[in-house]
Amino acid sequence: MDGNSLKSQAFDEPRRRLDFDTEIYVQKASQQIDVQEASQHVLVNVDENLDEEPELGMEFSSDESAFQFYNRYAKNTGFSARRGWVKKADDDTIILKRRFCCSKEGKKRDKKQGEPPKFRRPITRTNCLASMMIKLQMNGKYSVTKFVAEHNHEVITPTKVHMLRSHRGMTDAQKDEADNADGSGIKPREAVEYFSRRSGGRENLGFQSIDYKNYLQKKRMKVMERGDAGAVLQYFQKMQADNPSFFYAIQVDEDDQITNIFWTDAISIMDYSVFGDVVCFDTTYRINSYGRPFAPFIGVNHHKQTIIFGGALLYDETIESFKWLFETFLSAMSEKQPMTILTDQDAAMANAIASVMPGTYHRLCIWHIYQNAAKHLSHVFKGSTSFEHDLNRCI
Repeated sequence: MDGNSLKSQAFDEPRRRLDFDTEIYVQKASQQIDVQEASQHVLVNVDENLDEEPELGMEFSSDESAFQFYNRYAKNTGFSARRGWVKKADDDTIILKRRFCCSKEGKKRDKKQGEPPKFRRPITRTNCLASMMIKLQMNGKYSVTKFVAEHNHEVITPTKVHMLRSHRGMTDAQKDEADNADGSGIKPREAVEYFSRRSGGRENLGFQSIDYKNYLQKKRMKVMERGDAGAVLQYFQKMQADNPSFFYAIQVDEDDQITNIFWTDAISIMDYSVFGDVVCFDTTYRINSYGRPFAPFIGVNHHKQTIIFGGALLYDETIESFKWLFETFLSAMSEKQPMTILTDQDAAMANAIASVMPGTYHRLCIWHIYQNAAKHLSHVFKGSTSFEHDLNRCI
């Protein structure tokens, strides 16, 4: 090996040792950071710098603490922050550079031309350039190397900033309280209202109703055991073997996990063909172990006796789940739509009924109306002797 090769090897060795920052350490002599200059940098404590604005030279112990600082600055300013461009080392374990930006950074990509979409999402990107860049230094800290404060859009007022995505999230304590409320049978809407009043308003809660529902849905879905799912399938297969007219349908997700289940038997199908003009659909029941809604389709025969047209176990109460259920129900009932369906007041259910059964009249169950009236108008009932009579006549 010649002398030049030895020199090249000696020069490349420290570069391999310090390859986690190829730009800082390309040349040994020129990339040494001056000790006095490094000592002038200020290491930021995220908890102590609540209202501070990013400045060049600020240092953070990690990229996560840098994001927490920038996100807190975003909340005080009135915008939502997100993690943007990142550069990592060759082994993909160490972050060399990262850019935190406004959520409106960039612009929506144009899709291929074809049939116009049925639903267009609102455009939220404005190509905003507000951002903060951090870079790994020799001392192991991340330093702010670039900061852009100006936005090309209006920022949010302090009363609405809690609704932005990066400022929403449930703490571990809130998740524990959500588990307790769910185990006690308290509906998500009622639980969120209680948590809001206790915290002094929605702006102090830290999350929205959709965040609460999403947490419960993910938790419930992961609880269902394979043994239970297998037992359900085994029971349905046995019922269908005994009576080929027994009908059941199961919906699974992308991970082959059971989500929604519907079943009905020959007697229920025959009853529906005769008495299926009016159907009552109720999702107020819950299965204790999993918190899944049990949703029976109920009717009344010519003797004014309650009859069951079918039953379902739902993963959640979203438009997609209700659409699948109503489409499956009609498939089992030879596509016969009821003239009238009675339900609780639920926006997702109403949208699904309008989509799947456009010729059916959708009405609210009178029992649920009285329950909501007793809950929300109790002070009116106590303060008036004629209100109950007037409400009954109105209904």
